[in-house]
Amino acid sequence: MSGGEDPRGEGGTDVEIKRRMVVEYGVDLDGVWLPIAMLRRLNTHGPWDRPFTEASADQERVLLRHSLADRHNQAGLHRGMQLGGFLDAIPFEPTVPMEKLAG
Repeated sequence: MSGGEDPRGEGGTDVEIKRRMVVEYGVDLDGVWLPIAMLRRLNTHGPWDRPFTEASADQERVLLRHSLADRHNQAGLHRGMQLGGFLDAIPFEPTVPMEKLAG
């Protein structure tokens, strides 16, 4: 919610605002964070699909160095030869609810 918005819902009823903690699974490779969700999205981009452009410059450098991505023929990346095996080797557990932390 931005600064000037009314914190009440439609009809003037109060709306409870909550803060949530979100857990992001990923790996730290050569000091660069690679979220698993991003790697899975990259895995869907082949050389003839639209280019993958959401990686930062550091992420792109690491992905290319480890053959997890290749340069797309336009701009950006597409999945590299090593990406499938790399994703399969990452132990992953689905998100599970956590108990509320004491204030």
